[in-house]
Parts: sequence; C-alpha cells; structure tokens
Amino acid sequence: MKGFDIFHKTVIYLLALIALATSPPTTAQVGKSEPYQDLSHSSKVFGKEKHYRLYLPDGYEGGKDRYPVIYFFHGWGGRHYMDPSAKLEYEMINDLVDKYQVILVMWDGNYEEQQPRPYNMGYHENITSEIQMKDYFPELISHVDSTYRTMTDREHRGIIGFSMGGMMSWFLAGKYPDKVCVAVSMSGSPEFFIGYPDNHTLLPLRYAFKNLKDVRIRLHNAYDDELEYLNTEVHKGALWEGGLAYSYEKFQGGHMVDYPGETKVFEKAMKFVSDAFLNPLPRSDRWYHYDFYPEFELWGYKVSTNKQEPGFITLKRVSKSGFGITSQKWLPDGPPLAGLKATVTTAPHYEPHSEYDVVKLDMKSGGVTTSKVATDGSGRLQLTFDTDTEAGIHKKGDLPDLIVSGYALGGGQRYLRAGRATTLTIKVFNRGGKLTQPVEVAIIPQKEDSFSITGNTSATRKAGKNRVMPVAFQVSTKKLPPAHAEPAWTKLKVAMKTGSMSFEDELVLPVFFDVPVLDNVLVDDGRVIRDRACGTGNGDGKAAAGESIMLYAGNHRLRLYTDDPYVLTEAETVVDEVIPSRWPDGFTLSSVVRIGADCPDGHVIEFLASYETKEFETIERKVTWGKVLLRIAK
Repeated sequence: MKGFDIFHKTVIYLLALIALATSPPTTAQVGKSEPYQDLSHSSKVFGKEKHYRLYLPDGYEGGKDRYPVIYFFHGWGGRHYMDPSAKLEYEMINDLVDKYQVILVMWDGNYEEQQPRPYNMGYHENITSEIQMKDYFPELISHVDSTYRTMTDREHRGIIGFSMGGMMSWFLAGKYPDKVCVAVSMSGSPEFFIGYPDNHTLLPLRYAFKNLKDVRIRLHNAYDDELEYLNTEVHKGALWEGGLAYSYEKFQGGHMVDYPGETKVFEKAMKFVSDAFLNPLPRSDRWYHYDFYPEFELWGYKVSTNKQEPGFITLKRVSKSGFGITSQKWLPDGPPLAGLKATVTTAPHYEPHSEYDVVKLDMKSGGVTTSKVATDGSGRLQLTFDTDTEAGIHKKGDLPDLIVSGYALGGGQRYLRAGRATTLTIKVFNRGGKLTQPVEVAIIPQKEDSFSITGNTSATRKAGKNRVMPVAFQVSTKKLPPAHAEPAWTKLKVAMKTGSMSFEDELVLPVFFDVPVLDNVLVDDGRVIRDRACGTGNGDGKAAAGESIMLYAGNHRLRLYTDDPYVLTEAETVVDEVIPSRWPDGFTLSSVVRIGADCPDGHVIEFLASYETKEFETIERKVTWGKVLLRIAK
C-alpha cells in the first residue's frame, strides 16, 4: 500500500503542475444558479491581478443584509480553484455557504505560475520574494469589504486553511487578532521559515500560541497523515500554553480534508467558525504578541525597530499600565538580538498633553529608572528602548499593577535540576502606582510537570519603596524529558494579591533533566565531522577557551543547554537542517556555543543535550536526551 500511495501522490503532483501551467477558469458575474464565481482584483502588493473564488449565500442577490466572511487558504500545489491533496468538493461547499449564511472567499497564495509552492515560506531556498502574505491579506480584506455586503468587524471574519494554508491561517490570525476572531488549521504545516529572502525566521507554531489568545482556534489532525506526529507536537504545545479557546479533533484518513464526495470535515471547520461569529472572544486585558518583522502594529500600538536579522520581537503583558519588550533569536529560549533598538508608540490610552511617570526595569542589569514622559495630542506615549525592558506607566493616584519580571535559582543556576531541591526566588515587579499593602504570592504548578513545593505554597512580602520584590520558595521537580519535540520546560502560574486586588502571571522554568551521560561525543571546533565545519577554532577536535564549538554524539549534531558561566549565552547560534523523511517538514536545530576566553584550563562544563531522529514514512520526530561533561583543553 505504501508503494501505491507514493505512486498516487506522484500522479497528483503531475496533475497539479499541469493545472498550474494553464490559466485558471474564469466566470463572468453570475447569479445564484452558479455555485461560485472566479474573479480577480488589482493587487498593489503583488503588482498584478490576483484571483479568488467567491461563494455568496442564498438570499444575497437583491437583499440588504450583510454577511460574515470566511477566507479559505489552500495547500501546496493548490490554487484558489483547486487543491489536489485536499479533495474539496467545490460545488457541494456551496450548500454549506447557504446553510451557514456566510460569504466564502478562497484566495490564491501562488507566487509564480510554474511554482506549486505557495506563500513564499518554507525552507531557505523556498523564500524567493520580497512580497509578503502578511501585506496581501489586509489588501484582500479591503477589496472584499468594499465590493460585497460584508460585516467588516473582526468578530465576523475568520480563516480556514489546509496544509501550508493551515499554518498560514494561524500565522495571520496571530499576526492580526484585531482583524480575525477565529482560525482553523486543517492538517496544517507545523513550522516554516517566513520573511524576506535575506531575513527570515523559523516560526514553530507549538511555541507561538500567545499570539492566538484572543482568537478561537481549532486543529484538525489525521491518523494516517504524514504530519500526524508533528501536529501532535503542536497540539501538545497548545495544551502546554493553556488559557486558549482551543478545539482539537483527529480524523480517519491521510493528508486531506475530506474523502471524495464528502464535505463532513470541511463542515466541521465551517461550523466552528460560524459558532465563533456568534460568540467571539473579548480582547484580553493583558496581551502578548510575537513578531519577526522590523515594524508592526496591533491594537493601536506601533513598533519600529532596527532589526536586520532573524529573530522575534515580543510585546508582553500589554495594558494601559505598561508592557514589556524583549527579543529572541529563536523560540522558545533564544538569547536576545544584539544591538536592537526599538520605538513603541502606545495606543491612545492616556490624557492628551499630560505627563506620566514611566518606570523602566532593565532585564539584563536589574536596574530601575523613572522618568516623566508627555503624551501627544491624541493621548499616545512614545517610548524608546535599547535593551529588554519591562515598562510601567502611571500617574499619581493610580493603582499598583503586579507582574512577574523574572526568577533566580539557588547557586546562581538558570536550569532547575530534576531530582534536586533548590530555592526558587520569584521577582515580582510593581509597574503601577504606589504599593501600600503587603503582597501575597502563590505558585501553582501544572500537574503533569511532577513539580513540588516544599513547605508553604504562598509567601507574603511587605510593601516598600522597592519596585522589584523577591519572594522565595523551596521547590523540586521529577519531570522527565519528552520523547518528541513538544515543549519541554515547566510552566508555573503565579498568583499575586495586594489588598482587594488580584493579579495572575506565569513563569517558565527550563529543566536540566536527570539523564545519562552521552558516549562518543565529538568536538567540531573548525573540524569537519559530518558534511561541514560549524564551529570555529584550531580544528584539533578539543574544546578550548575562546572557541565556538558544535558537539556531536556519533553522527548526530547536539542541541545544548547550560548555565555554566564560561559559556557565553548571548553568543550562541543555531544551525538548522531537515533530517530526511517522507516530506521535508520538521526542522532540527543544533547549537554552536562559544567558550569564554577566560575559561580555566581543565574546567568541566556540564551540558544538557538532545538530538533528533526521524522515521522516514511517518515523519515522526524522536528526541534523545543526555548529558555531556566537556573538559576544556589545557
């Protein structure tokens, strides 16, 4: 059956290429007697006509009602009028449009007529254009809203996507939660690079759910899908994140939407979207947003940076009381981008032409500064940053606002050692008005993390002049490393209370698992071990002070984690590769770490390490964990 499946997919691929080489079908403006219309509009983003397929509900002609809109994003090899893998029954979908009384727009994600890969995303060689779908989506929305009788608010706009279009649906819903209230990924791709040819970033959906907190989301997975295991990782990432309006369902079948002649699964997606229109999520009181573009806007906030390399800029816990701004070279735990400067213009939350106290906590130094900043005529503040910062905004008489700004572990460690008790000090930051009453702090672990608190689960700290208040607990964990690439670390809820006011935040603790030492570890310090050298040094295969090194377990490149002070955290880089499998999906990251020039000869660095392998047919990404004890050469 596997041989037949490969032959079948090859035939579909050839048919898709033939279809792409021909012009898409066109239909003149037609009445409801036709199930859909194939139309086009002039796109400034693409600089040409862009096609789309339009479904109008029964009753649209001659009526006055306005309708919610669902956008459908096709997969690899597809277009607005066909998707061989999805097996959509386009005429039967018309009945669903009538049933749910929505307008359905199927867009065209194609970039080049002879190229079946859409959306300008994928691996490095797949990103060939400066044109970005994040720019085209608002343009298409504007065209549809100005041409048809649509409901133009976010509460009546949703997305359904299949395969690569499934990933695009969640990416754009997370990019624009102010424009979209619901998104469904049907067997979606789990991670790809997105951006410009010379500056693109790997977006692993399993770590990016904070962008989707204000969007109802649904994931379809299938038992015989090549992406089944990778989407199970995404599913576990959603559960790990928590606090989502999230739905998940697995179906029989392979990488498709429906069996031929059916619309059962497609209807489940449409019903989920239509139900969300009736009950959209309210906007969060405190919102997060990851972005990898140098400039972006959301909920009235504008961010402008000098970012010129891959990585993420994150706004954290954004509210009238303030926000945090951080950067990461990769998710979930990359070091900050070097030399990043940012300007944030807030939404018009404040009194025009008025002064506010702005308190800034430098996340690297721990220093706190306060200054007065005036709003403009619309009540916006413009603030500048040159390091990861938590910023509070208030006037005299405003209430306190408590967040978690960081943590410390006993012995100056960054990783929580499995099986060892230690002191966890949570740093509570008051970014709001004056604190006059004691602060009570409690931590609540996830049950499956095998995390335990020795002694009291809550502690009280007296109010004082200090903005940052450390609160200590005795803790331990017996957490085991995951067998696949779902999130590995421990997440804690932190509840804070002062007087009648309550606050909730979270803390993620990386875990140094209790695993055996790896054998046969090799050092690439400029020495070629497999196909090329990734480290830089004298190439003698021995780690030395001042060198950048990659480690191997046999033929496997290692992902490395450590809190040793002689490993320069901010200098770490990663090498990406796709381990061969049925499809080129699922990216493996390996570490290149720099040893400090002052590292003593003979010093032993302890690393937690992992490497990935894959099953060829199922694309099952398996992770092996171990420890490395690396002695620095004399």
